[in-house]
Amino acid sequence: MIRHPRSIAGMPPLVALIASLLLPAPGFAQTDRYGPVDSSDASITVLRRSIGGEGNPANLATFAKRDLNGTDAILRAAATGGAAEMRVRAVLELVQRGESLQRLISRLESDDERGAAVVGAISNGLVDQATAISLLPNLEAVDIALVLTLAIADRPEDSSRLQQIADDEDATWLTRGLAAATLEHRSIPGVAAWRSEMQAIPSATRDRTTFELVAFLEILRFADATLMFLPEVSDRPANDALRAAVVETLLELAPETGGEAWLDLLSDCEDDLRTPPIGMLLVSADRAAPPEAAGRFPTEDRMSKAIAELVMTAPEGRPEAAIAAIELGHRPTMLWAIMNPEASVDQRVLEATLDRALRSSRPGFEELALQAASSLAAIDPAAIGARLQTWVDAANGDLGVEILFRGLIDAPGPDSIAQARPYLESSDRATRSLALLVLAGGGELDEPQLRRLGRAAAGGGGLPPDLRPLAAWRYLEARGALETSIPRIVEP
Repeated sequence: MIRHPRSIAGMPPLVALIASLLLPAPGFAQTDRYGPVDSSDASITVLRRSIGGEGNPANLATFAKRDLNGTDAILRAAATGGAAEMRVRAVLELVQRGESLQRLISRLESDDERGAAVVGAISNGLVDQATAISLLPNLEAVDIALVLTLAIADRPEDSSRLQQIADDEDATWLTRGLAAATLEHRSIPGVAAWRSEMQAIPSATRDRTTFELVAFLEILRFADATLMFLPEVSDRPANDALRAAVVETLLELAPETGGEAWLDLLSDCEDDLRTPPIGMLLVSADRAAPPEAAGRFPTEDRMSKAIAELVMTAPEGRPEAAIAAIELGHRPTMLWAIMNPEASVDQRVLEATLDRALRSSRPGFEELALQAASSLAAIDPAAIGARLQTWVDAANGDLGVEILFRGLIDAPGPDSIAQARPYLESSDRATRSLALLVLAGGGELDEPQLRRLGRAAAGGGGLPPDLRPLAAWRYLEARGALETSIPRIVEP
């Protein structure tokens, strides 16, 4: 790939706190199977270890997306609970649900927690000018969160404060750079001086800091400040990550200039075999390719031809054009299809992505299959059911069956239940439990099924570890014990 994933950085403790919110969820300990197991107690333990007092922020974020009854109570408890990472994640989830960010961060215990919550909220587009102004009294540390908030608040009287931060040798280079860029956005020179001072540090550090700064400029939509970095990168090689980041951001913020910079990038690529990733920058930015670019993309083989056609197709026709590259397993196209709003609701694109990802054992394709299955189930659960029958009949492997069931679990409703019901008596224990979990989303369990759900939550049903908390929640909810269990779930 021509471009590395962007990271969010700041003062070191703040970096660690933000990064902790992105860590994958750990596995859950299995309940002791020796002797009788009380399903309610076991369910509470599983929930406490996943989303409660002993939980992980990644689990909490995943769980909150399901929007189950009672989730708000868990989030409010976590926002004032034990671990800092859980508090910050809970705050972000509550803000997503419409609660006041200013009120929530005022209850956090440290500058790093408040900063992480503010950066997360801004990165998710949850902070407007009025909110930013309300946040400023709660932000004391000179860090990236403060400068982002000052930038969004956009008050003329803050320019002197931004200048002080840009000149503050105790602040991080990224914090100072964002302050300088915000001044530049106000037609006050700042970036040139910042870049000049950065010449004293290693080039790798300069590039990494600039890369992260450009990512924040895209969030803030500071096109003019981003343009200042174009001359600096225009002489770099065509496969330079920072140059690609600047070009991609300009394609978004200043399409005309970005298009010219993209064409220069393409022209500087001396090997046509290396041009497809450059073409995908245009696809990701939803911009049309100039006609003169057509001859730069190889077409000698099926994959190259499919990518070339995708790049050169007008943006409105790309979902259909993407299918050929998806069927051949072009992962960047599959990623684009999942993330693009138009492509991700095109059933043909989703089916092609799901079918190709299910057949692949390459790293990263499992996640693509999961996302495609969830999106497809929301549109047409029967399409998942048809594939489920094929995979079960052919004994193609447990993972494919699990992914298809996960799609149905993520799209609760009578149509998903109808697709899962035939597998309630499957000879495979895990398949039975997955089907049962789909049914539980509709609240249609009889007493024997409810007991089986409780055993699955406790670890006796072969469910993947990350689905046991959902089974536990559904079990407690069906028993009418959820509300009274929440204090035990959130305790350390």
